[in-house]
Amino acid sequence: MNTRQKGRFFVLKIIKILKRELDPATYEVSGSGASLDKGDIRIPILDLVVEAKDHKKISLAKWVRQSEREGLGHSKTAVIWKMPDSPSANPDIRVDIPLDYFIDLANGYKDPKIENPDRETAWLIKSAITILKKLLKRLDRTN
Repeated sequence: MNTRQKGRFFVLKIIKILKRELDPATYEVSGSGASLDKGDIRIPILDLVVEAKDHKKISLAKWVRQSEREGLGHSKTAVIWKMPDSPSANPDIRVDIPLDYFIDLANGYKDPKIENPDRETAWLIKSAITILKKLLKRLDRTN
């Protein structure tokens, strides 16, 4: 398998995982960024341009700069790369993103804070939690 085939195989593997686990609309950028659509992979739900790298030698700084160029200054960028010498059956795949984007993503998982909600708001919150728990139980039974 030549270098280009190896890279495309890695891109397709990543896309398969991302479509299943994150965003079914994830797609490979055809022509390796020759058009206005840049990068190797686009993840629309995150507005993310991804460079995928499967190399024996890690050049992370170079890859990050490449992904930033591919983002054209308006899209968020990431590098998804495979640790060299990790087993092909279960490769160690890593993601590099800017710290500010990581913080934005992490903040999405924080519980909203409502200081001293009034009585009606407190009741609505408790009702919503009860309904969501029931919904989750029902979904678990159907899967």
